[in-house]
Amino acid sequence: MKKLLILLIISFISLQSFSQEKPKLVVGIVVDQMRYDYVYRFWDNFGDEGFKRLINQGYFFRNCQFGYLPTYTGPGHASIFTGTTPAVHGIIANDWYDKKSGNYIYCAGDGDMHTVCNCEQKNIDVQSEDGKMSPHHMLTTTFADELKLFNNNSKVFGISLKDRGAILPAGHSANGAYWMDSEGKWITSSFYMEALPDYIQKINETKPAQHYLEGIWEVKGKFNHNLLTQYSQQGGSAIKSTPYGNTILKDLAIEILKKEKLGQGNQTDILTLSFSSTDYIGHQYGPHAAEIEDTYLRLDKDLEEIIKQIDNTVGSDNVVLFITADHGVVSEPNELLKRNIPAGYFDKSIMQTELLSHLNTIYGQGDWIKDYSNNHLFLNHDLILEKDIDLEEIERKCAKFLLKYEWVKNTYTATQLNENEYQNSFHSLVQRGYNQKRSGDVIVSLQTGWLKSHWEAGGTTHGSSYSYDTHVPLIFWGGNIPQGQADRKVNIRDIAPTISTLLGISYPNGCTGNPLPEITQ
Repeated sequence: MKKLLILLIISFISLQSFSQEKPKLVVGIVVDQMRYDYVYRFWDNFGDEGFKRLINQGYFFRNCQFGYLPTYTGPGHASIFTGTTPAVHGIIANDWYDKKSGNYIYCAGDGDMHTVCNCEQKNIDVQSEDGKMSPHHMLTTTFADELKLFNNNSKVFGISLKDRGAILPAGHSANGAYWMDSEGKWITSSFYMEALPDYIQKINETKPAQHYLEGIWEVKGKFNHNLLTQYSQQGGSAIKSTPYGNTILKDLAIEILKKEKLGQGNQTDILTLSFSSTDYIGHQYGPHAAEIEDTYLRLDKDLEEIIKQIDNTVGSDNVVLFITADHGVVSEPNELLKRNIPAGYFDKSIMQTELLSHLNTIYGQGDWIKDYSNNHLFLNHDLILEKDIDLEEIERKCAKFLLKYEWVKNTYTATQLNENEYQNSFHSLVQRGYNQKRSGDVIVSLQTGWLKSHWEAGGTTHGSSYSYDTHVPLIFWGGNIPQGQADRKVNIRDIAPTISTLLGISYPNGCTGNPLPEITQ
């Protein structure tokens, strides 16, 4: 009898654990271009209710890595929410050369769609390019798609200043995605709807971007930027390169939470936010600038307001929130060189000219190179076939030739990546970012600290396989999330299966990540 009672108690506890209530709301926050070390660099000046609250009450993975190349915005957002890498989800860059058409493809572009805004012609401005967008280039589902597959009552919204930052996280089945146009107003695509909701139209009518750009952005003794001058020169979109771009997105997030009543029904809802101003400012000024620190201190206050809104409407016990980044950024090479750290700038046009000359010497005059972009070399397959040249041979010759440049660390051929499987090396990072149908014939990996000569005038960028680009913070907070931290290596592709496990839904259909037991168990 005693044994039977014990078994019944164990079964009851197991059943309770198995049937734990799912969160009412999932909030996925991406900070565009946030290096891991920013958490500690700016910690002392953060308030208590933003980043500090999330870390002190939540679970902080301090060694989260992207696990692939290239570390750009489009691939980053797609990977976070699909649980896989560009090799599978197909978003290999922000834009890429199309081998069939010879044109460039934008990761969120869709010429079959039109802009939806509160402009003329019944909220449809068919002349605008800003809204010709959809997630159709992303080949796999997100965790939001998997949720919607079996519960269409769940609401899913994605927002960002950037179209790709709103569209890719929300997935294929979202109720809506909103981003900012060139005038500083919120728009969407006919992929989602034929007219903006009344509350977003009302926001646009108040011209919020203009309101935020009426003053001066300054930190005394460090910098002073006249925002009204920027507004007069660039219009409302000037807000993107100020910390108020994050604030205006926070305002929109709070309005969506209120008006759509997210997390207040019987189903789980999802809101994704991508803060883009950190990226615009980071590119312009670099990670050493006072502007970037002030931007993060202001973002900390914006996060505090979002958390407060969740507390008041949904309750922290009913939400699961995660915050991470889509990539990091490298210090400006000039800053590295000042400190005797190897770095530099390169001119890719010189490389292309010299490589073409080399191929002409070997194979005769011809248009051998179709394109070089995103450090991918695309060869002229029609000419190679016409001349009866072995494709693998010319790939190898190009790869070997490119190694002569100081700024090149490694080169990889398409044949090499197709026929081998790499596990734990820089080779594996390249392979996980390589898509056989969309990627080039030779992939170049740069040396640490090197950027294209375009950046020599100032600013910096990202995209490499090195820790300054791949190492980002990852924090889970709310609901039954335990408090703690871990230094073991986890991957960005582990986020989606973790959320899927908490929701009791299928992993995204191309998922290659693993749920994080610290969060799910």
